[in-house]
Amino acid sequence: MTGLIIEGGLYALLLFTPFAFGGVELWAQGILQIVTGVIVVAWVQDLRGAGTTGWVPAEARAGAGAGVPAASRVLWTAIGLFLILVVLQVVPMPPGWIRSLSPETYTLYSQTIPGYAQGRPYEPAELPAWVLAGARERMPAAPGAQAPVEPDLLAPPMAASGFATEISPWRTLSIYPYGTWSRLSLLLCYVGIFAVVSSYYRTRERLGRLLGTAAFTGFAVSIFGIIQKLTWNGKLYWIREGTYLSPFGPFVNRNSYAAYAGTILPLALCAALGFLRQREQGRTGALPRLVLWGFASVVMTCGIFYSLSRGGILSAALSLAIIAGLLLYYGRSARELAVLAILAIAAAAFLGWIGPEKVIERVGTLSEGQSVPSMATRIVTWGKSMDLIAANPMLGTGLGTYAFAFMRSSPPGEGWWDTAHNEFLELLCDTGLAGAALFLIGLTAWAAPLVRARAFRGSSERFSYMGMVAGIAGLLLHSAISSNLQIPANGLLLTVLGAALTGLFASLGPRRSRGRNETSSPPPGPEEMP
Repeated sequence: MTGLIIEGGLYALLLFTPFAFGGVELWAQGILQIVTGVIVVAWVQDLRGAGTTGWVPAEARAGAGAGVPAASRVLWTAIGLFLILVVLQVVPMPPGWIRSLSPETYTLYSQTIPGYAQGRPYEPAELPAWVLAGARERMPAAPGAQAPVEPDLLAPPMAASGFATEISPWRTLSIYPYGTWSRLSLLLCYVGIFAVVSSYYRTRERLGRLLGTAAFTGFAVSIFGIIQKLTWNGKLYWIREGTYLSPFGPFVNRNSYAAYAGTILPLALCAALGFLRQREQGRTGALPRLVLWGFASVVMTCGIFYSLSRGGILSAALSLAIIAGLLLYYGRSARELAVLAILAIAAAAFLGWIGPEKVIERVGTLSEGQSVPSMATRIVTWGKSMDLIAANPMLGTGLGTYAFAFMRSSPPGEGWWDTAHNEFLELLCDTGLAGAALFLIGLTAWAAPLVRARAFRGSSERFSYMGMVAGIAGLLLHSAISSNLQIPANGLLLTVLGAALTGLFASLGPRRSRGRNETSSPPPGPEEMP
């Protein structure tokens, strides 16, 4: 029963988040958090009874591959320390501590809060006079005004209201604690999902169901996006009104869709290649599945190009290059490369049928490089973000506070960006060098065991490995020029694939310790996705 809750809840989230406008709205994030909580509770219950219920395979419980335990300890230590850092950012501290840990934040509070520099509390009635101090002579009198408005009229006394009339000078390192708490709640969801998936999905059958669900969702979202764009009436789902500059499918931003579909495209493509190999081996039912996942790959490729996202096109190209390179590395790749070429031709034909003019024009702008207006604006923003990092080098301004912190760095008279359009740069702005160092340590510990592509030579599992590695690499590349990971659907997808890849490698050690090489492992069941 608990296994059903774990898998059903996770598959429901994979299907729900992209169609819920990417999961960006509060109600969608609330559902994500609730379902994640249910999944984690079910997983913990099964861990407690793993010795009797047996949902954790014996070989998975026996241990992991060489080097994985040490890397896992480093990874979870980095994750734990990062969470502690974010919690530290929302713990109220006295002014002296703020000044020592983040001088720029102390300066900000001193300029905006009465009496903060003196370490004393203030009353709300004091605020208007403090704000207006030194500026009254520059303020024109209102027409027909008989007397200036007194500060006490702007903020009447609160003594009789029952509320405290003094406000403590203790503040947080985060300049917007609500935003940091919101990001922390999502981060905890991702950590919980990572723990569940990396522990639970260590068999072919489970990995097959997980990757198949993800690939099907990307296929469905792409079909919906193409149809909606062909019949666009200015409303999402043809009914929801709003100001949408560049929507595609259920995503209000085409870059978010392209990042999502570009991450899933390699999964479907490698599934088609896996079933091609099965067909050559005479496996029953391989041909229909080859056609299904081949068609899904064509649709997602067309969706990425039709969304007109330059970053999505480049990241998808990188993913395909990684797949081609791994095919050459593993050898016997002529038929697989031929299938890649056939699918590319099919995608081009499909685009020609739905209308290629804007796609060709958009792709042509890739040669312009930095002169593309949106790219030029990004470069300016990145430069201003470096000033923000220099002002708050150690601990940042608080996770999820970039939109407000950047206001002080925005060019005068211009609007400001609410994201850095570079996830790694924004992480540095939000959490400082301490957060960036923990991120790099965790990323290295996660990736170190996963670069051993030779572990899957001669194994059908190499197709799952190729699909996940290519998809994750494409998403990380795209996130260097767009804020994709702040979309819960993309963040959840990255978490699931990263954890599934960890579980796939962790299952290798026990399998080998039992004396089974990769070529002698049992063939995938009929419900599996290679």
